[in-house]
Amino acid sequence: MDSSLITKLLSNPLVESMAHFFGFQREYWRNREQTGSVKASSPGLARAMVAPFWDGSCPQHVLEVGSGTGAISARIFRQMQAGDKLTIVEINRNFLAMTRRKMLQSFGDHAIAEQVSLINADFLHKPMPADSFSRICCSLPFNNFAPQMIGELFHEMVRVCQPGGIIVFYEYILLRRMRYWLSLGLRKDLKEIESVLSGQIQQYGIERIPVFANAPPAMVFVLRKPGVPMQQ
Repeated sequence: MDSSLITKLLSNPLVESMAHFFGFQREYWRNREQTGSVKASSPGLARAMVAPFWDGSCPQHVLEVGSGTGAISARIFRQMQAGDKLTIVEINRNFLAMTRRKMLQSFGDHAIAEQVSLINADFLHKPMPADSFSRICCSLPFNNFAPQMIGELFHEMVRVCQPGGIIVFYEYILLRRMRYWLSLGLRKDLKEIESVLSGQIQQYGIERIPVFANAPPAMVFVLRKPGVPMQQ
């Protein structure tokens, strides 16, 4: 087959969408602990996650923890303005490659090189300066992690977030409750996870955004770090 035809075929949005779907499925079955769902985030969930980020103040430096295949990354970049920066930290090398490919096809190499940094690393083992980011987006599957690890993740996100900055994450509605009733051996851990997340929401939470246009439906939680926003 002619190479130009192959290139054109691969750039087709439908083909790319299918590639991302099957790529996500492959990574889910390879490592379900790091992948919280069998499907990537819907456009509705991506919009809800990004909606609290731009309130007229700029420039913003956004950190995305766990990009998956890049559904939310692309939405973040679509909203970005001149001077904004996006740093993506993803532990799964294949997911990060899919994120990069999605963004390059949507926005081009020059734009990505100017404003986006993609880092293949475990967020907890990637030291970053305190107060580095004005906005943080986290898509990690907390229900798959040990309660202590969740506490460490939030401690680190709060540490690198600027005073007055925003942290956003989501959970699938009723998923933990369903797992609680179906998994007797996990009930203690699930209760502790609930306690850790509820503590963070109680301390920093400012808004909840239900998203029913996602499979499964999700709740987006918006947190704000105390303090006066830093001057850009």
